[in-house]
Amino acid sequence: MKFYIYIFIVLSAFLYSCRNDASSVSSETTKTDSSTSSFNWIEGKYLVMNDQSGFYYEEWKKVDANNYTGRGYFLKKDGIDTLYSIKMRLMHEKDKTILFYDVKDQKETKETEFTLTKGENNVYVFENPFRDFPSILQYKIMGDNTIDVTERGFEKNKEKVVTYQARKID
Repeated sequence: MKFYIYIFIVLSAFLYSCRNDASSVSSETTKTDSSTSSFNWIEGKYLVMNDQSGFYYEEWKKVDANNYTGRGYFLKKDGIDTLYSIKMRLMHEKDKTILFYDVKDQKETKETEFTLTKGENNVYVFENPFRDFPSILQYKIMGDNTIDVTERGFEKNKEKVVTYQARKID
């Protein structure tokens, strides 16, 4: 769950800044926005609350016109003890946008990536078909400060879907 909250926040920020005025998404694969200015949304601070475990905090900074770096922390309810931390980066190229993340203390030692496959009408989808869960991340912009996130994939050969909300705090 902690890992998914991190992914949610990253993508939520992306979706927030890339949103359009329309409220639905086409079922067809669409070409994503390739302008570098469409990624300024990611700069800032985000928070996801989890009543049982604690909360997830994330901050993104712009490196140059096409690259952003981020750090995320999942903290216990006391706000002191860090359960895990994440290094992230978003890279925008002419023909694609990729989200990379590296979770400290996870079994995998290399970055994991999700590629933006759809982005229109306030809905953005990132995919990594080589992962079991999550393999699909969908972000839906619900307003200026709220993003609904849906994670889809398979766990133990059963379909799994997790949903949550992220809020921008700056």
